[in-house]
Amino acid sequence: MTRLVLQEEESVIKITMESEEEGKYNLIDMKFMHDFIDTLRALEKERRIRFIILRGEGNFGAGADIKELKRASEDREYATNFFSTMHEMFMTLFNFPKPIIANVEGVAYGTSLELLLGCDFVIASETAKFASLAGKIGLFSPILIIIGKEILGWKTVKEMEFLGKELTAKEAKEARLVYEISNNFDEENNKLIQQLKQIAPTALAQMRSLIYRKYEEEIKYAFNRLVDQVQTEDARDGIYAFLTKTKPYWAI
Repeated sequence: MTRLVLQEEESVIKITMESEEEGKYNLIDMKFMHDFIDTLRALEKERRIRFIILRGEGNFGAGADIKELKRASEDREYATNFFSTMHEMFMTLFNFPKPIIANVEGVAYGTSLELLLGCDFVIASETAKFASLAGKIGLFSPILIIIGKEILGWKTVKEMEFLGKELTAKEAKEARLVYEISNNFDEENNKLIQQLKQIAPTALAQMRSLIYRKYEEEIKYAFNRLVDQVQTEDARDGIYAFLTKTKPYWAI
């Protein structure tokens, strides 16, 4: 499982995603989503906190836990609950009123990648990698398709979703997903925070709200479709193939 570790420094909270198993990727499971939602809602009420830094220990994250996706593919009630919670997680992130800076090292794949689309500035290490491999297990990445096409552009999103293309940090910056490439996260974070401090907190809150508001109905519709998709033969075979390190029937 992946836990959240919080560290407060004056008006800044650093949220670190950290696998409880040493050397493992950070994963998004049901517990993580509930913890993330609860953490953001608690921080929203803390007036002394003005900025959030979101990072991962060793890696930003490898996306949704494949074991939970397997369960969702076999149990529609669980699938509805799982993706409803994921939808709630993203809407909580999009409606969060305070600026969020993401620091990415290692991989940012799948749902973990999509979290970056709810952050205001992404600072990546030179070796960071970004990908959405949902199609290879018979699923799709709703946030990347809906919001990503306006940030990264249609061409990049189609390459990532339809072709499974992985982006380097340089390519992600060229695609406007990454704001800056640096191996000194603290320095870049501080530069951004000093600039953000010049903008009124209530104005920043309104800006964030307006940026994401128009996507609400489209995102809700996409997550409902995802519940249907995870129940298909394609998804069941794709997930099984991933777990057994084989190829799904359509890729043979």
